[in-house]
Amino acid sequence: MSSGAGRLSAVVIAQDEAANLPGCLASLGFCDEVLVIDGGSRDQTRALARAAGARVFERTFDHFAAQHAHGLAQAAGPWILSIDADERATPALAEAARAIADAPASDAAPSAYALPFKNHFAGRWLRFGGLWPDRHLRLFRKDRCSYDPARPVHEKLLVEGITQSLDAPVLHHTWTSAAHCLEKSARYGEQAARGLFAQGRRGSLLRLVFSPLWRFVRGYFLRLGLLDGGPGLVVARARAYEAYVRESRLRALWRESAAQGQGR
Repeated sequence: MSSGAGRLSAVVIAQDEAANLPGCLASLGFCDEVLVIDGGSRDQTRALARAAGARVFERTFDHFAAQHAHGLAQAAGPWILSIDADERATPALAEAARAIADAPASDAAPSAYALPFKNHFAGRWLRFGGLWPDRHLRLFRKDRCSYDPARPVHEKLLVEGITQSLDAPVLHHTWTSAAHCLEKSARYGEQAARGLFAQGRRGSLLRLVFSPLWRFVRGYFLRLGLLDGGPGLVVARARAYEAYVRESRLRALWRESAAQGQGR
């Protein structure tokens, strides 16, 4: 990567990602600068990032949308490639992103591009269950896009202008094992519950019962996750578990809040 600001900045959100980060950074050599937003790592994440030539910013993690927004504010380039530590840019993406960033600025051009994600479970690419092409807006103009603060988990990019899809994929090494899959689901469910609680949304017994069931049926049967074999079943169950954690924790937060109110 060049030392100048250039036109294309990669922003990586990381925390305790020493195992994943080197591979991610190695795939970003086509970018003009790479920023790592560290949420308080206790391993060698920051040292590895600096050794690879990345600019490192430390910000205590509260939620994903805020971390991404902070990275956006620090980036120098007009074009942003947002990528996580467990993701890898492919050569096809490098070529496409470079061409887009280097093209003359035009108000008629897309403001953001949706990239297809190849999600992996223990090294296996999952083609079903809604996991392919699984497009996300990750390449975008800094001046026309921002992150929705109301979406602390599975963050949403707000875009001024048009969007377009690219066929250049990102490799996402999403889950290393069944235990890792469940751990991430529990963490995301907890963070989602806290975000919804902060917005004033109440827990619902109906959602607690039916949201996990719908998640499983949709992913495993309607979106054919069963064709991915054992990994497809693990992921479908984990996604249902995330919905259960979200709804159960949201109900618990409201009960705790009500009890504290009565105690005053």
